Amino acid sequence: MLSSIRTLDLCDEAGFLAGKILGDLGADVVKVEVPGGDLRGRRPPYLGGVPDPERSLAWLALNTSKRGVTLDPEPSAGRAVLQRLLDQTDVLLDTFAPGTLEAWGLGWDTMQRQYPRLVRCSITPFGQTGPHSQLLARDLVVVAMGGNASMTGDSDRPPVRCTLPTSYYHAAPEAVLGVLMALQAREASGRGQLVDVSLQECQLGTLLGGPGIYQSSPQSPRRGGARTGRTREIWPTRDGHVSFGLRGGPARVSGLRALVAWMIESDAAPAWLRDYDWERFSPATLDAAELARLEAALGAFFVAKTMRELYEGALARRILLAPCNDAREVLEHLQLRDRELFTTIEYPEFGAAIEHPAFFAKASGLSIGIRRRAPRIGEHNDEVYRALGLEREEIAKLVAEGVI
Repeated sequence: MLSSIRTLDLCDEAGFLAGKILGDLGADVVKVEVPGGDLRGRRPPYLGGVPDPERSLAWLALNTSKRGVTLDPEPSAGRAVLQRLLDQTDVLLDTFAPGTLEAWGLGWDTMQRQYPRLVRCSITPFGQTGPHSQLLARDLVVVAMGGNASMTGDSDRPPVRCTLPTSYYHAAPEAVLGVLMALQAREASGRGQLVDVSLQECQLGTLLGGPGIYQSSPQSPRRGGARTGRTREIWPTRDGHVSFGLRGGPARVSGLRALVAWMIESDAAPAWLRDYDWERFSPATLDAAELARLEAALGAFFVAKTMRELYEGALARRILLAPCNDAREVLEHLQLRDRELFTTIEYPEFGAAIEHPAFFAKASGLSIGIRRRAPRIGEHNDEVYRALGLEREEIAKLVAEGVI
């Protein structure tokens, strides 16, 4: 799909996924690490539990379909190599703090003159301009300032963060979309554009109506934990949790009735629940004791079944219920398996094989998906730099100087 597009990936972990998506879509992505490797990005956990940056599962997952080189662009010799790379680049992905490239003499105005067709995509915590643009922040700060942390966890405890840097993963598809639009515009104008991606703004988008609700009623939301308002939303099961909203109204009545019918079939419905008047059910006005009795009955039914049993039963009965899937459930998901979402990549140097999502998008008639495993440190140095016209002696000299 993007086989004619050369991408230079100068990102830390905040931009790894954006480069991967472009690579999986067919672009030739050259991933640049500092000499010795990006040790922060090649973080734990490690394959097989062996501490080794080459075994970083985050690196292996987020850098497929890329070639890898090492380069320190700060010294003048490194800058010269970077500029030779940019001569052959359609898309530059970077996560540099605003002003970094300007300090190297490669600000956007300069780039537009030297590389008029270049599309630069900058991924930063708060964008290139504005009151927070010069602040440094990683995922935890972005998630908090993007509104998510105030909404996760129990109200009487500290906020709960996700185990993975989700702000990076939300921003990556937005960055790719911006790049694709800029490439499309380049077909007509002949000129590249600057795509300015703010991690915080992308995080705000995950709150759906949150920003609008705040605008109309500016008050800090309270964390509800497993509850939405007065009623429980997250329910324990035999092997995990499911999401089911015990809410009233015309849209919910048929599902509540179907759930009770299922409980009756399973001999799990107390007598008082069998003819419950769901038409008049309103959690907002229900007596607290009555609400507790309802939750106890439904909770006992849910906890006796597995997530998969509940999900499959809900699909058959048209009940609005969803499993809170962990990695195991995602890998075993019948729909995803049927769609051939996963592919196995062999790592003979580690004596291992890992299942990866095979593609980020699927389209008829297009070959889209992982084209190679993530690169080892400096794996393609000779291949890429020789293609630039550097002789082996020049490459060896740059290695000795710590440039590559």
